[in-house]
Amino acid sequence: MMLLELSKISLDSPLDQSGQCLVLAELVLPRNAIQSKTALREVSVKKGQRSLARAPFYEKALLKEKVDGRFGLKVSITRPMGHRERSRFLRQLLATGIEEGADALSFPASILGGLAAELLSEATDQLADRITDDSPAFIAAGGLDLDSETLQSGTLSIPLKLTQSFRSSQHLKLSQKRDKRKAESKTYRAGTKVGELRLKLEA
Repeated sequence: MMLLELSKISLDSPLDQSGQCLVLAELVLPRNAIQSKTALREVSVKKGQRSLARAPFYEKALLKEKVDGRFGLKVSITRPMGHRERSRFLRQLLATGIEEGADALSFPASILGGLAAELLSEATDQLADRITDDSPAFIAAGGLDLDSETLQSGTLSIPLKLTQSFRSSQHLKLSQKRDKRKAESKTYRAGTKVGELRLKLEA
């Protein structure tokens, strides 16, 4: 049996903002006949940083799962989002899951409870100017290949890399005209390391 907990999130520029990040953890083929096990966790970060060492178990627990043989661990993360953008993203994520008939994600009650009320209102959200509209939902990801035979308790450090290229004007003042911000924005290439996620593993 393996228990995974969130330990620390560290995001670098241009993701070093404050807000709510959604972390998706996935065990790929943890054992025969089980394609994947997933969990979604919401985490508040300040300037891209958050330590969960002293957080209660229910805030940082991800997956408690039996594993057998070789398997993969993949984590994906959104950029820090405000309340409205987070609500829109959750709507889209739920809708996609229903349309594709995928296995249900392990949504914590704290996320679904707030989402139920938000679904009653109109979606008037807009993406922030700091990152363009074509930025991906889960903006960075990373993973590890593991084996149940050699699994040991400890800390897993997973580098987070951009899933696709995008432009950001985070380093520019919001008071500048939109055209100028767009012209002077910086491009970040897919594969660029933008942070690290640490997990506590108990085997």
